[in-house]
Amino acid sequence: MATYPYAYTPSIFPGAYTTAQPKPGAIPAYPFYLQAIQQLPGASQMSDTIKNALMLVGQIQHLPRDEAYIRQLGVDLIFKNGAEALNLILQKQPRVEFGDMGDSKAHAQWIKEQNLIMINQKYKNNSSREALYAISEAIYHEAGHVARLGDNQASIQEETNCLALNTLANRFHAYNDPAYANSSSDSRLIADGVALYPKLFFDSDPNKQGLVNRIIEKYGMLPPETPDHPIPRTPYGLSLVDRILRQIQQNNTMQWVA
Repeated sequence: MATYPYAYTPSIFPGAYTTAQPKPGAIPAYPFYLQAIQQLPGASQMSDTIKNALMLVGQIQHLPRDEAYIRQLGVDLIFKNGAEALNLILQKQPRVEFGDMGDSKAHAQWIKEQNLIMINQKYKNNSSREALYAISEAIYHEAGHVARLGDNQASIQEETNCLALNTLANRFHAYNDPAYANSSSDSRLIADGVALYPKLFFDSDPNKQGLVNRIIEKYGMLPPETPDHPIPRTPYGLSLVDRILRQIQQNNTMQWVA
């Protein structure tokens, strides 16, 4: 079993992090993962940033109380941890690389036809530790799309499941590295991406209205669910996606009345 470079204890949900002692330093080189990453398609041209981010993916753990809280919202977590996601990537052998996304605001994208996890090349020249964390969190999200059927037929539930993955990864990194938790970076990948969703998922508002509105804004045009990402039934009342669907219906009614 691999050892991890950070010591952590469960966080308190839904709010603040508890104190942990980070153990900063170089990203550890686990020989199996290093060798396996070198066998991925395009590895000879793969940037060190992507390789290091993939190594970080393999170290992601879900803080137990965070995971319990996310599941309570009706989210179907695709992986138990980052090692599962990295193993999936190593098995399915997608290319993982920076690419031109044009005017798209997307930070990263799974492209089934090309067997490609593309990271927006806007982040290519930033190899800071916070950028590596953020890129690893984006890869963790996209690995969720690669999993199961791995097709391009996304749904609101699938996107919600994947957003929860990068949220848990961000909480793990921030919990164990206070400098990252307190980052004031203006990088869109962080400020409008991986650091935004932990605030929305762990907002004290029990209705999660900010999260509901954000997901509708970005993914409201998608079907509610797909066969490999069905809406979970929860004993805690409406699931998050059920709330989203109800809000979409209310919005449409208001537009029709207007």
